[in-house]
Amino acid sequence: MLPDFRSDVLRSPLHDAGGVFRTTLDRRILNQRLIGGILAATLLAALFHQNNPFEQLALTAMAVLMGALLAALTFTRLPLLTVQVTGLLGGWAYLLAKTAYVLFALPGDAGLPMLMGLAPWAAVLLAAHLWILGARRSAVLNAAALGSMGALLLIKLVLAPAAAHSSVTGTLLQMLLASAVLLFGQRHAAQRLRADVRRAVLGQDTAGLDALTGLPDRVTLERQLEGLFQQDPEQLVVAAIGVDTPGGQPADATFQPRLAAHVSRVLMGTVRDQDLLGCLGDGVAALVMRAPDARSARAACERLRVRVASRPLDGMNPTVTIGVVYADGHLDALALLRAAEDTLSAARRSGTNRVLLGPVITGEAHEAAEHLPPQALPA
Repeated sequence: MLPDFRSDVLRSPLHDAGGVFRTTLDRRILNQRLIGGILAATLLAALFHQNNPFEQLALTAMAVLMGALLAALTFTRLPLLTVQVTGLLGGWAYLLAKTAYVLFALPGDAGLPMLMGLAPWAAVLLAAHLWILGARRSAVLNAAALGSMGALLLIKLVLAPAAAHSSVTGTLLQMLLASAVLLFGQRHAAQRLRADVRRAVLGQDTAGLDALTGLPDRVTLERQLEGLFQQDPEQLVVAAIGVDTPGGQPADATFQPRLAAHVSRVLMGTVRDQDLLGCLGDGVAALVMRAPDARSARAACERLRVRVASRPLDGMNPTVTIGVVYADGHLDALALLRAAEDTLSAARRSGTNRVLLGPVITGEAHEAAEHLPPQALPA
C-alpha cells in the first residue's frame, strides 16, 4: 500500500468501518464479469454483421470460446492464467484471421471499414498482454502477434506489389507503427511506475516521507489528520503503534531499524487502502482510521497486533504495543494524536505486546489506572 495523501482517504463504506484489514477483489469474479462483457459484445456484433459470412463464422467461434471460458471460470477451478491466455490467443486468432480476410479475400479497399473497426481492438489486446502476463512473459506474445500481422502485410506486398499504394495497406502499416509506439510507451510507463513504487516504499527522495519506513512523516501526518478532522470528526480513530524491543535482540546494531522497517511493511500490507499510516519516529507509527465505536477500534487494533506477531523477522516474532484513542468530541485533531501517544506510553509502562484504549487517566488516579487489566475484547 502506498501512502495516500488525499483528504478524503478515510471515506470508507459503512459496512467496512469497523475493520482494519485490507480487502481484496476476487480476480475470478472480476474475470467472469470481463469475459461476460466480451461475450455480450461478440453477440451484439454478430447481430450487426448477419450479411457477412466471415463475421458470422468468426464471431460465432468467438462467442463459443468466450462462453466456454465463462463456464470454466464459473463451474470449475481451472487456473485463471490458463483462462486468460486462452482468451488472449482466441482474440489474436480472430484479429489475424480478419486481417487476412481483408487483405486476401476482399478486392481493393473494400475491406477498409472492417480494418478501421479492428484497430482499437488490436491496441486493447496489446495492452492486455502486460496487464495479464506481466512485462517479461507478455514480450513473447506481443512479438509473435505483431510479427504475424507484419508477415501478413509482407506477403500481400510480395503477391501484389501494386497494393503498396492502397488505403488498406497504409492503414495496416499505421496500425503496426501505432502498436509499436503503444508497446514502447506501456513498458516505459511500467518501469517508471516500479521506480515510483520503490521510492514511495523506501522513502527515497520523496518529500514528506520517512526515509526508513517510507511512511508519511509526522508533519505530513499531522497536516492530513487536521484536514480529516475538519472534514468530519465523527468516528475518527488514532492509534499509536510502538515496536517493542525484543529481549533477545541480536548484537547487530542495525537490527532495531530493520525491525521497525519490517513492521512498517507488515502494516502497509495489512491495513485498508482508505486508512492512513504515518511515522512518528523512534519506532512508533500512527494509524488513522474510522470505526463505529471505541470497542470496534480496539478490536481492530488487537487483530492488527496479532497480524504483526505472525510475521517473523530473522526467526523472531515481532510485537507491537498500541495506544488507541477514539474521537469523542472533546479533543481536537492534534490532541487526539498526543492522547494516542500518551496512551501508548501508559501501555508500555504496564507491559508490552498489548492494546490500551485511551485516553489515559491523568492526575491522582493515574497510578491506580496503570494496574487495571486491559479492556476485554468484544465477543
